[in-house]
Amino acid sequence: MNPQGQLELTDVPIPRIGPRDVLVKMKVCGICGTDLEKLHGVRVTPPILGHEVAGDVEEVGSEVHGYSKGDRVTVHHHVPCMTCIYCKRGDHTMCADFPKSNLDPCGFAEYFRVPERNVSKGAVFHLPTDMSYEEAALSEPTGCCIRALRKLAVLPGDDFVVIGTGPAGLTHVQLLRSMGAEKIFATDLVESRLEWARRFGADAAFNAAAVNAQDSILGATNGKGVDKVIVSSASKKAIESSLRLARKGGKILLFGIPPEGTYVNLDTSYVFIREISLIPSYSTTETEIEAALQMMTSKTIHLSEMITHKFHLADIAEAFRTAEDTESSLKVMVHG
Repeated sequence: MNPQGQLELTDVPIPRIGPRDVLVKMKVCGICGTDLEKLHGVRVTPPILGHEVAGDVEEVGSEVHGYSKGDRVTVHHHVPCMTCIYCKRGDHTMCADFPKSNLDPCGFAEYFRVPERNVSKGAVFHLPTDMSYEEAALSEPTGCCIRALRKLAVLPGDDFVVIGTGPAGLTHVQLLRSMGAEKIFATDLVESRLEWARRFGADAAFNAAAVNAQDSILGATNGKGVDKVIVSSASKKAIESSLRLARKGGKILLFGIPPEGTYVNLDTSYVFIREISLIPSYSTTETEIEAALQMMTSKTIHLSEMITHKFHLADIAEAFRTAEDTESSLKVMVHG
């Protein structure tokens, strides 16, 4: 990957694996919003592209057990050490080693090596026989959403606003519906994505560029605001607007990753006197990915519907251009 928006596909040797590694032949890798940010040099996570992956085991290290050539798998790219103070307290994504683990060379490769650390920590998941590679590739971003909602503590009867109805926002909508949310409102600037939000279970969706979404949501909640707001957008304005949508004692989930150095205008007195909680959530762990796979297997959630475009790895530049066109695309998948 070259900096500032230049993407280059190049030939590299197939990674050689060690005795405790696994080599996977990539079948599908989804393009994530963080991939687009990294492409343009805007990042707060390691500059390696492709982490929503699924494929076939191609080779297994001599000391690896439980996997065989041909096994269908999905793989998580980051794993915690499980021994540091953060891991011991359950803050696994705060582990200093967490972002250091990754796929070699990346997820957008014909073959990638899963290093020993990821294999030993259970980050290679066998797929159910009836699960497609594309659906499996959605387990990582879905795991991120599940972890975030667990931190937010979804209670039956809660009202929600989801700001930003891209793939992550739509996943939140569907998860919230399955978890017993009472009312789900959604906002976005793209009308086609608001249509998707309604299809995925939102009770009402508002185009923030065309209507006063705040007035509409406050009107629908008798002026009090919703119990919880999910900011599934990296926009500074989205974060700032969330404050006026939460009720007294409400919670705001910061899910979208703003660019480094982003500052928001925060009326701290307003937040204090209304006791509004701001809760950030970063990434996921094997526990939530396993939960995502189970929900997909049981058909509790149906996320593959959001896949709008599919490309071959040879056309990855066009795939990224398409993913950046939020008017026409939603989830873009790259096939090996």
